[in-house]
Amino acid sequence: MARAVKSRRTERQRKTKMQGELPLNRTNYMIIIVGAVLIIATYILLATNNTVYGFIPLDLVPILLFVGYIVIVPIGIMYKGKKKQTNQTQAPAK
Repeated sequence: MARAVKSRRTERQRKTKMQGELPLNRTNYMIIIVGAVLIIATYILLATNNTVYGFIPLDLVPILLFVGYIVIVPIGIMYKGKKKQTNQTQAPAK
């Protein structure tokens, strides 16, 4: 009997998940796009640099790529945003 309840619960969760919103919203996509633009700009900066040894190819480019790939894009994926508060949760004014 416990299995029947569990299967009904999972079926209900599947339906609400299919009818629900997309997991990412506009803010998430904007953060991901900023990360992608930073990554592309870094590769362009590396391609336009004529030296192999120097500050840009050895120091700046790895830092910018790290920030783009490891910081900004994952933040864009995991960002939830602020939840909206309703007036019901606030105490009524007297």
